Amino acid sequence: MPDPQTNASETPSWFGSPSRDMLAPFVLLAVSMQRAHGYVIEDYLRALGLFGFTMSTLYRTLRQMEKDGYLQSTWEPGPTGPARRVYTLTDAGRAWLDASAALLGAYRESIDRFLSLYGGPPAKEDNAP
Repeated sequence: MPDPQTNASETPSWFGSPSRDMLAPFVLLAVSMQRAHGYVIEDYLRALGLFGFTMSTLYRTLRQMEKDGYLQSTWEPGPTGPARRVYTLTDAGRAWLDASAALLGAYRESIDRFLSLYGGPPAKEDNAP
């Protein structure tokens, strides 16, 4: 939980840093749209505004999702360089993506309720003489 005493104009350190748990649904979404290798997935995620992850985190997430049966990969020759691992979504991955979408929808409803009730920070009193 962020410290309420921090300067409100500062972005909290946790903001914009998707944990691997939040990164996974976005990765599945990217792969559901097209077979893709890591750099294509990275470009897609960054186009969505997710910047708080490293390539090593992305590749660990991809490997774990493949191990869990949500993705499968094959090695394909690169157009100008070495072979690259291309990921596709499995049936289990599609089911997990659908469940994630439902969960994120529920989170969105909670966030919408919060924002509809939140009136913003209290107005500063002018103590000028």
